[in-house]
Amino acid sequence: MEEYEYALICEDSIDGILSGIYEAYQIKKEEQIDSHDRIHLLTEEPYIQRLSCYYQHIETDRGKAEKVIRTLKKEFGESGFYDLCLAMVSKGEEKADAVYHTVVLGLRTHDKRILERLHVEAVSRTFSYYRRTSRELNHWREFLRFEELENGVLLGKVDPEADVLTLMAPHFADRFPMENWMIYDRRRKKAVVHPKRKSWYLVEEIPEEVLDSQQRSAAEQEMDTLWKCFHQSVAIPERTNEKLQNSLI
Repeated sequence: MEEYEYALICEDSIDGILSGIYEAYQIKKEEQIDSHDRIHLLTEEPYIQRLSCYYQHIETDRGKAEKVIRTLKKEFGESGFYDLCLAMVSKGEEKADAVYHTVVLGLRTHDKRILERLHVEAVSRTFSYYRRTSRELNHWREFLRFEELENGVLLGKVDPEADVLTLMAPHFADRFPMENWMIYDRRRKKAVVHPKRKSWYLVEEIPEEVLDSQQRSAAEQEMDTLWKCFHQSVAIPERTNEKLQNSLI
């Protein structure tokens, strides 16, 4: 007799995936499922559904997510949990399932360095998501440029593939604690806002047109003009190679 599998569809966010992991353990216990291999986590409903699979939508529950967070930090430490978060915010259809089965293996073996078990398929996939996000996060930390608005707020815009906005915020809060700044994610229409001497917070559903309507400060406009003038002065038109220039930045 064919054994049914379970597909849990959760929100594409850290809290959403952690809520899915919590529910996966609950369903395994309640339904007396013999193996976690029969349970899968998805971040979107599949276009084609299999007859031998139960599909269930999982609501994001912060309380359940926090319970999983405490367990993961206890088993893998702060660093190990952070690496899993990088994998969870990555762009990829199979990331939730990969992280879920990596967590299952890590909790079963009590291995704090679970991401080093690259011979295991789920771990290998989780590691690839983690590494991709880590590289992109470091890129934006190093190359993000702020421009000063007329009201004195520093504005930076990013367009990352992975949802790294809230992971970027602590870095810049530490660097610019005495500044009013904002980092805007064009792709997801949200921003982290940092008031001077205070903690940063997240604001969602911000149309980019609202930010584009803000005037830049006179000093910012002057610096922009000077930079363009310098770039044109030192450039050699006959040797223009934009692809090479971008790769050398």
